[in-house]
Amino acid sequence: MFTYADQRACPGCRADLDDPALSCSACGLSLTGPAPLQVFRALQQVDRLVSDLYAAGRAPQTISVLDRPARSTYVPPQHQPVGPARPGLSAASVPRILLGLGALCLLVAALVFLAVAWAALGVDGRTVVLVLFTAVAGALTVVVARRDLRAGAEALGSVTLGLFALDLGGAWNAGWLGDLGDPAFLVLAGLLVAAAGMAVARWATTTPVATLTSAEVIAAIALGTSAVFVNDLIDRGEAVGAVAALVVLGLGAAAGHALAQQVLAVVASGGAAIAWLMLVAIGVVRVDELSIAHLWGDLAVWPLLVATLLVAAAAGIGAVPHELRVVAAATAVFLGTLVVTAPVFDESPTQLALVELGVVLGFGVLATRLPGDWRWVCAAPSVVAALGLSVSVVRLLVVAVGELVLHEPWSVGVLDRLDAPDVPWTWPLLLPAGVIGVVGTVATLALCAGREPRRLVVPGASALLVAVALVPSVYAVPLVVAVSALVVAAAVLAAAGAWLGRRDLLAVAAGVFALAQVAGLASDWITLVLLALLTAATVALELRGRAVAEELAGLGALLAPVSAAGLVWTAGHLAGLDIAVRALPVLLVLGVAIVAMPRLEREAGAAVGAALAVGGSVFSTGTLDQTWLAIDLTTAGVAATASALLHPARRHLGWVGLALLTLAQWIRLQQVGVETVEAYTLPLAVVLLVVGTVALLRGHESSITTLAPGLGLALVPSLLLVLVDPVSLRAVLLGLACVVLVAVGLTRGWAAPLVAGAGVGALVVLREATYAQVLPQWMMIGLVGLALTVVGVTWEQRLQEIRRVSSYVRGLR
Repeated sequence: MFTYADQRACPGCRADLDDPALSCSACGLSLTGPAPLQVFRALQQVDRLVSDLYAAGRAPQTISVLDRPARSTYVPPQHQPVGPARPGLSAASVPRILLGLGALCLLVAALVFLAVAWAALGVDGRTVVLVLFTAVAGALTVVVARRDLRAGAEALGSVTLGLFALDLGGAWNAGWLGDLGDPAFLVLAGLLVAAAGMAVARWATTTPVATLTSAEVIAAIALGTSAVFVNDLIDRGEAVGAVAALVVLGLGAAAGHALAQQVLAVVASGGAAIAWLMLVAIGVVRVDELSIAHLWGDLAVWPLLVATLLVAAAAGIGAVPHELRVVAAATAVFLGTLVVTAPVFDESPTQLALVELGVVLGFGVLATRLPGDWRWVCAAPSVVAALGLSVSVVRLLVVAVGELVLHEPWSVGVLDRLDAPDVPWTWPLLLPAGVIGVVGTVATLALCAGREPRRLVVPGASALLVAVALVPSVYAVPLVVAVSALVVAAAVLAAAGAWLGRRDLLAVAAGVFALAQVAGLASDWITLVLLALLTAATVALELRGRAVAEELAGLGALLAPVSAAGLVWTAGHLAGLDIAVRALPVLLVLGVAIVAMPRLEREAGAAVGAALAVGGSVFSTGTLDQTWLAIDLTTAGVAATASALLHPARRHLGWVGLALLTLAQWIRLQQVGVETVEAYTLPLAVVLLVVGTVALLRGHESSITTLAPGLGLALVPSLLLVLVDPVSLRAVLLGLACVVLVAVGLTRGWAAPLVAGAGVGALVVLREATYAQVLPQWMMIGLVGLALTVVGVTWEQRLQEIRRVSSYVRGLR
């Protein structure tokens, strides 16, 4: 029998399908999604019906697709790919929208009815209409709530409460509520509607709908209305009104929490927070005078006190989440501290700083006594007080550093006093006090975060030591006293850093000593002593630093020559040496250092110190002193060359020395008026050729790399001049030099002198050819040409003899 539901055939064109198949290859019919499965099941039903027809007409011998296993090509429904949700409204959204619009229409209709028909009704009619509307809405709310129709209950409940509010408004307009003013009615109506909303929401918990969010929202809105107009009702000032609004909203939040009405509790709590902020703002505005008489005598501070007490009471409520209780307690502590210390803001900076220090220390001690998260109540007052102390610290630092560094170099005597600022004598003491406060605040924050504040002991002590060392500079003390305080502090920090193995302390010590060095530049004797101390310290750092880290030893070796250069320069100044001569002893000392103790860092430091000394010496008068510059360069070159000769590892310094010596020679030659180019180039060329020849004789393979620099420097400058002036003694000597180079190249087998001599000689001959009428030139050229020809022929003959001998040897058997 033909089978309609064949999983191996396309349901559209009956073509064979691949396994598995996502579409028919013949007709392109898609086989994905729920539709192919529905078609397959329908065809299975067709097969069943056809089987039943066969069974009814003959013996029951049917072939059904259900009787044989079939491998399905289609994905089961539970694994069908789910497409994107269709855009539009869900089924539950439609009744909500309809009921919301319906409730709005009912309320609008009630308002229109009251506005239009109210005047035509009597007192009885009005009462009947209001009660009837409210009763009908309430009854419908009860019906739909008991049938578990949540959306209908929400809408009709809103209508009921809205009608109740309209009932109150109508009764007030009719005079049923007595002679109430607008604020009194609005407050009363808000409270009554809020109570009704809470009652309706509470009643809803006994029905299948369980909750009525709309009732809670209406209750919260009604409470907000009462809170807004309670100030107009009391009419005792903005502060009293804010307190009354805060009480109303707070009681509403408490009621919502007690009745398990979360929406009401959250909304009312938010409103209470806004009212509390308004109370704080009003309290801040009232504190327009920071005197004790105004704040406490006139009780101008009472709004802030009430705000503090209220938020403190909130922190004591156990039902409030723990995090909010901590925040409330921190807020109460901060406001309380501000209220207590407010009169001090009108006092002197010293008194204010002392109070801020007391706040920091007090809350720091309190933080050690409080458990866990409750320590955070100490954070805000400490941070604010530390910010105030930081302002004082920065101002004092600016004054202290300015007194130390704002001086002309070597213009102040050792015992000359600094210029003290016109401030009370107690004010400079705020510098260490402020540092204590800032460090204490950081320790308090670390304790609040659960970290160990003991880690701040060393950094805090270091900061305090530096602050104490800067205090004398604010007073009218001699310069030597102020600098000595900084030096002692740097020494203590350096010793502590070396003992504890802390590089941060060593860095701070270096910074403090650098400040002392800059301050000491005002006096030459103080500069000398400080540079001597610095030189000794850097030498000790190099010698002792290897035990800690090689980097420290390298740093000492780098800084020691620089400080030694400054020391020798200053000593020369005090000895009365002319400024142009002072660089020479500096170079001698640095030269001895790099020759006696070769090290890369020391050589780099010596180069910096030498450059500074030579620059300060030769440019001291505004013009270049060539004589002393040549002497200084010669001294430096001799030192570099001596180090290269004495230490195999420092051979590269030989090139540095050669450059310095050559430069010194050029400067001196230019100074005495020497214009012959060879006087500048030949000495250096001879040195390069000697060095290259020695290297070549020691086994260097290429004469090009070893001799080419010296040959180029010796020949090229002279060749350029010969090309300009060919009839001269220079041309004769250059030609002879080329002949010698060719001869050396031929005898030694070196390519560089042969190529250089032949090339330069050829250029000289070509240039001299234009002056053949001059006898000495053509005679010299002829003799040279004859000699070269003879040598060439002889050379070629010898090569032929060598080839013949080689052929004879190869032919031997």
